[in-house]
Amino acid sequence: MKIIFLFISVFLISCTQFKTRQFELSYEVNINESPKSKVEVWIPLPQSNLVQTISNLTIKTDLEFIIKTDNVYKNSYIYILDEDGFETDEIIHIDCNVLRKEQGTINDPTSNLDAFQKSNSHVPVGDIFSEIIQEYSLTKNDMRGVYDFILQGMHYGKPKSYDDTYYQSPWLFADSTYGRKKVKRDSIVLLYQQAKIENGNYTFGMGNSLYACDIGVGNCTDYHSYFMSLGRTLGVPVRFHMGFPILNQDSADIKGYHCWADYFVEGVGWNPVDISEADKHPEMKDYYFGNICENRVELSIGRDIILEGYEKKSVNFLIYPMVEIDDVDTKSFTTKISYKNL
Repeated sequence: MKIIFLFISVFLISCTQFKTRQFELSYEVNINESPKSKVEVWIPLPQSNLVQTISNLTIKTDLEFIIKTDNVYKNSYIYILDEDGFETDEIIHIDCNVLRKEQGTINDPTSNLDAFQKSNSHVPVGDIFSEIIQEYSLTKNDMRGVYDFILQGMHYGKPKSYDDTYYQSPWLFADSTYGRKKVKRDSIVLLYQQAKIENGNYTFGMGNSLYACDIGVGNCTDYHSYFMSLGRTLGVPVRFHMGFPILNQDSADIKGYHCWADYFVEGVGWNPVDISEADKHPEMKDYYFGNICENRVELSIGRDIILEGYEKKSVNFLIYPMVEIDDVDTKSFTTKISYKNL
């Protein structure tokens, strides 16, 4: 087995003002056998930045790979190309140590502001968002007002069926309506099921800001995409961050991703927000405007990320592996992601 140790540059972070968290992150990908087929794989790699230090990064695999970086957001990822396919299942195992710092306002001189002011495929700018801004008197000088507007108008929930936990209280209620379209919870389930059949994006979990404002129920991607569309329409650069939550226990398997955002103020820097966490924990709504806790790790930044060789040219957001067999997306792989405190 090939074991690659990567010695990467890191940012030194001060522990004098903010809380920190240290842990080992393990990210394993098991790709199913696919003999006599071209296989391509893209896997995001965590990187050091102003609020997290990545060290002792190792990649264990028998496969040949290259580490690449996208041109716009500078995300790093593993790229694997095998023209002949795999005769057996293949495993890629990524380990690293993470020192994560609680985040307040930061001054990031490496940011490409232009990239964070434009429309994305799931995050348009203008049109309905201009109407909302005018209707509710939102302004770029009061981003707390934008944060509060989304917090009051969105509801956390991702019901896939009528017997789903998220279909029941305390998530959703039979006598309530949601979003600008004032839909019932049954409609949210039907939209999800229709999107699965049609491979569509008008449902929760896709980070579709039009869906978020219309329907008003979703997960972290929907809250922060809505914030992005409103902020960028106001002329405020807004970034989208994707990573994993780290629980308040010594070790655990990670069951899902988490995302958050930050917006830029000239002369001040990037100010973080985590609106979906504020919705789930109302007692912390003031904290999550301007602060991000240390219990997370970032894997990528941005939307419509361009991966070299990827048939669709770009991905909506990057957190899990992307795999193609003969240039067609496939889910013929499994992932296991976990952490343990250091």
